Amino acid sequence: MSLFDGSKPSFLADYAIKLAGCAGNDFRDNYDWRRFGPEAELPPAPPAPPAPWRRKLGRWALDQTRNERLVRESDINVMLYFGMRFVASHVDNLQWLYNHLEEPESRDLLLKLLCYRALGYRYIKLPLNNPEHWKYVERFERMAEGSETVEPGFLGWQLPKLRLHEFGYPIDLFYRPDGVVTHFIQQQYRCQTATGAIEARPGDVVIDAGGCWGDSALYFAFKAGGNGKVYSFEFLPDNLTVYDRNLSLNPELRPRIEVLPHPVWSSGGEELFVTQNGPGTTVTPARQSAGDAVVTTMAIDQLMDRPGFTRIDFIKMDIEGAELKALHGAEQTLRRFRPRLAITVYHHLADFWEIPQYIESLGLGYQFYLRHFTTHAEETVLFAESNQV
Repeated sequence: MSLFDGSKPSFLADYAIKLAGCAGNDFRDNYDWRRFGPEAELPPAPPAPPAPWRRKLGRWALDQTRNERLVRESDINVMLYFGMRFVASHVDNLQWLYNHLEEPESRDLLLKLLCYRALGYRYIKLPLNNPEHWKYVERFERMAEGSETVEPGFLGWQLPKLRLHEFGYPIDLFYRPDGVVTHFIQQQYRCQTATGAIEARPGDVVIDAGGCWGDSALYFAFKAGGNGKVYSFEFLPDNLTVYDRNLSLNPELRPRIEVLPHPVWSSGGEELFVTQNGPGTTVTPARQSAGDAVVTTMAIDQLMDRPGFTRIDFIKMDIEGAELKALHGAEQTLRRFRPRLAITVYHHLADFWEIPQYIESLGLGYQFYLRHFTTHAEETVLFAESNQV
């Protein structure tokens, strides 16, 4: 269809409108210094080179926004230039994703995330940048003052000991205040839909791929309850040291969690090289530096051979760009049990469509939803639930 033929709007048409809505913005309160450190001074954006298609698109987009506020056509042209250049090679895949997201909320979020990635934090605010979110972050920061801390061996961070009982979780742990808000208050691995929630439920057997310091495993152990089970994959020694401290603080939840000290991959028994970076640690088949350690992989499908294994109900993955590989290694698990899924897709732009395209290719009736859990580009989660269960 043509962008201007009056038929049902496409991804590209809706994206153009969203880009136009960013024109003239200059958000000075939209930078997360807690995550990224002091803000650097940004140079002014260069002017957009003229092009006939952009002038036509700019006039059309201006018509869509002129009733909302005064904007200059030249400002819109700048937004369109950088925004369209960002997606130019991926329009067909993004249209596929747009068609396969189940609800307007997910589609609108996709547009906002792409605008953020294309234009930067000065031009668009993501939904979580709201007073309620920062109120919780500041509350946990006050709780952290004067508390015991541990060093995770990453960026000089100090993780304070936090108590979550008053927030409905019988959990104590060493963790970042903003991370506690993300995982336990915003519930990063829970997606409310019009018909229910995609989440870990009482009695569930859960895969926690990317256990890091044990925060998500403790969350799932609480949600799954006494009859539940959590298989948590984490292999980095520094992370496991903090993880074990957190397990020791929660003796009631600890028996529900089994830590598997392997990276999750498409097959088991492969030797991969580790580039250590705390929560951002990655594994690759090729050595990246002389100091890279060697680890042995495990595939999720291998769990079916373990004594006492019964099923998998829920899979969470946040494994620094290895999610698609890990899903290939979970194909039989997906086919046999059709578990609910919460898979991060923010590490590579292509993950936004390649991960759901792979899941869709299995023909298991999965429906897709998108959610985001920070004020910046990290922590986008694709949720999926099969209608064939």
